[in-house]
Amino acid sequence: MEAIAPTQPARLAERALRLAAVDPRDQRLGLGLGGASRRDREIVRWVGRLGAATLEQVRERFDLGRTVAYRRVAACIEGGLLDRVYLLHGEPALLRATPRGLRYADLALPVARLSPELAAHWLACGWAAVRLPKGVDAELLSEREIRAAERLERRTLASATVGQRPDGSPQLHRPDLVLLGAGEVVAIEVELTPKAPVRLEGIVRAWGRARCVDLLRYYAAPGTTMRGLERAVERAHARERVELRPLEEIL
Repeated sequence: MEAIAPTQPARLAERALRLAAVDPRDQRLGLGLGGASRRDREIVRWVGRLGAATLEQVRERFDLGRTVAYRRVAACIEGGLLDRVYLLHGEPALLRATPRGLRYADLALPVARLSPELAAHWLACGWAAVRLPKGVDAELLSEREIRAAERLERRTLASATVGQRPDGSPQLHRPDLVLLGAGEVVAIEVELTPKAPVRLEGIVRAWGRARCVDLLRYYAAPGTTMRGLERAVERAHARERVELRPLEEIL
């Protein structure tokens, strides 16, 4: 894959959002869902782009009251646009867009695959998508959007090359989110648990070499996870291109 220059964030946004962009003048509700509203479509679209989110995250993202959020999400579930998935006992359910919901939202993306092992990561990424500081013209892309766009474009848009596959193609490590804005492409990683030191250092070095992003920002859990990242960044001499932030900033 050919790497794209980091001086073209607007071009990256255009390409990566080709699968997701909606004309704001588009008033179609589609699929004969007469009871659905434009706000419902916005909710389904946001969940579909991200992959999964909780009711509370939807409520905060769209600044809805608890009752209104519950009713809107319930209507989307009843209409077959969203699924409610329970992964872990005692943890909030995750919402994801169904095939019908993805079509309704004009998203050429697959249904998100959810598993109990990744429940905490989905939850943390959802809060990151809601609470990351964004400028007026900023755009936030999910890992699934980047993956789809890179396959479509057949080039690296916002990933780090960590090795080579047997067929000679690059082995890519994609960020959890990408923030576009203010002339920068910022890759976002949410790190909840420590990785093996050699693997982590390899990923950090790969991001240090990546020229498709201007900065990598980790939101890391305290303790061994943060300390492991600090050591990896130091060994990789990547302080100028890798920024470490505490996880609690987004939770």
